Amino acid sequence: MKRVLAMVLCACMSFTLLAGCGNSGKETAAETPAAAESAAAESTGEAESAKPEAAGEKTVITYLRPGTEVDHNAELVQAINDKLDADGTGLELNIMYIPSDVFQDKLNMMLSSGEEFDLLCIMEDQKPFTSFIANEGIVPITEYVNASENLKRVIPDYMWESATMNGDIYTIPANWCETADQNNCITIRREKLEEYGLEDPQTMDDLLNMCEVFTENWDGDNKPVVIPMFKEPFTYLFRTLDTYPFTVQKDLIFIDQEGNVKNWMETDEFKQCAEFFRKLYVGGYIPEDVLSSGWSSWNTMLTGDFIWVDQCQLWDTEEVWKERIPGVNLDTIYLNKDAKQFRPNSFRNDTAVSATSEHPEEAVKFMDWVYSSQENYDLMVYGVEGLTWTDEGDKLYSKIDPAFEFNADWMIGNMEYERYQKGTYDKFIEIMGEEKPDAENSIVLNFTFDPTNVADEYANCQAEVVQSIYPIKLGLVSYEEGYEDALSRMKAAGIDKVVEEYQRQVNEYLGK
Repeated sequence: MKRVLAMVLCACMSFTLLAGCGNSGKETAAETPAAAESAAAESTGEAESAKPEAAGEKTVITYLRPGTEVDHNAELVQAINDKLDADGTGLELNIMYIPSDVFQDKLNMMLSSGEEFDLLCIMEDQKPFTSFIANEGIVPITEYVNASENLKRVIPDYMWESATMNGDIYTIPANWCETADQNNCITIRREKLEEYGLEDPQTMDDLLNMCEVFTENWDGDNKPVVIPMFKEPFTYLFRTLDTYPFTVQKDLIFIDQEGNVKNWMETDEFKQCAEFFRKLYVGGYIPEDVLSSGWSSWNTMLTGDFIWVDQCQLWDTEEVWKERIPGVNLDTIYLNKDAKQFRPNSFRNDTAVSATSEHPEEAVKFMDWVYSSQENYDLMVYGVEGLTWTDEGDKLYSKIDPAFEFNADWMIGNMEYERYQKGTYDKFIEIMGEEKPDAENSIVLNFTFDPTNVADEYANCQAEVVQSIYPIKLGLVSYEEGYEDALSRMKAAGIDKVVEEYQRQVNEYLGK
C-alpha cells in the first residue's frame, strides 16, 4: 500500500496520456521534431510578447499553448499575420509555446507573476476554466463575444451556456467534436479478435474473458496489457451498469439524471468498477508501473502489445497505424450496444482570455477572425497549403510531413471548418465528427460548478483523488483494503462540504 501511494505522488505530472483532452499521440509526434529547441522557443515567445512596439500600430495577441515550437513556425505565423494585415484587423499573432509536461506549472507561475499574454489554451480534463476563474486567472468576455459576428454562429448555444458562470461568459469552447459517447468506447485490435475467435465484448465478464484469451494466445515477446486512460472517469464501463446513464466529474462527484449529487467513491457504481479493475490487476493485465512517472500510455500503445485502450484512439490514418504496428487493424467499439447514447459534457477544450492581457477585446476579435472563414481556420490549424498540408477536397487533407501538427483541432478547432486526413478511419469520423441528435444530455450538461465557497476543500479533494482514489480505481489496491482509509482522507479533505455545495448549486440550476 505504501509503495503504491509513493508511486502516486509523482504520477500524472510527467507521463503522457493519449486523449484525455483530445491530446493524442498526434501532439506527441508534433513535439518531437523541435523538442531540443523547446527552451529557445519559450524564450523567443516571451521576448516577442514583451516588445509590442515592434508591431507599430498593430496589437500583438500572444497565444499561449502547450507543446514545443513546430517546424516552419516563423513562416506559418508570418502567413497568419499577412492575412490579418490584408483583412485590415490591426492585429498580429505571436505564439508562445510551453512544453506539455510543464505547461500547467509554468502557466501558474506566469499568472502569479502577472506576466502578460492574451489567449490561453485550456484542457478541461487537466484544469477546468472554472478553476482559472477561482484563481482570477481569466476574465469575463461576454460583451466581446456578443459583439462577435462569427463566434455565436459556429459554436452552439448549449456550449455557451456551459462557458458561463454567474451570468458572464468566461471562455470560448472548441467545438471540434461531438462529445456524446466520444469517451464511452474502447479501441481494440480487430485482427486479434478475429484470430482468437472472439466476438465484440459487451460486459465486464466479456472483457475479462478477452484478457484471458489474449494472454493465452499472444505470440509476442511481451505480455499484452489493458491501457487505462485513468485521469478521466471510465465511462465505457458505466455503459454496462444498470443505473446508466449518470455523470461523474473529476472522479469526485456523481450526479444521476434526477440531479442527486453524491461523493463518487461512496457509490455502488464506483465499487463495481473498482472491483472489476482489481480483477484486471490481479490477473496481470494492468501495467505494474501504470502510476509511475515513466509510464506512457502512448508508448505502450505503439508497441502493439495491448488488449484494449480506453476511448477512441483512431488518431491518424490507417496507413500510419499499419506502419507503426505491422498487420494491425484498429477498431473502436462500445460495450452494451443497447445503452443510450449519452452526452456527459459540453466541451473538452477551450480558449480563454488571460487576466494579464491588456487587450481582451482584441484577443476575442482574433478568435472571431479565425472562425470567420475556411481560409483563416486553415492557416491557424493546418498551416500553409503546399508547405505543411495538401487540400484533398471534400474537407479532407494530407500532411506533407506525417508527424507535423500546428495548432491542433483539439485545441482550437471547430466542426464548421475541421478537415480530416485522407485515409482517416471512417469510425473515427463517425464518432468524433457526426452529430448525434438523439443522444440524451446529462442533466448537468450546462451546469458550471462555482467552487468559490469551498475553494480550499475542492482543491484538497482534487489532490486527494490522485493520492487515494487512483490506486483503488486502477485495482492496485483492493476496494476492501483501501476504501475506509481513502474515504477518511477524502472526508478530512472536505468532500462532504463539496458535495453539499454541489447539491445546492445543482438544485438552484434545476430550479428545485
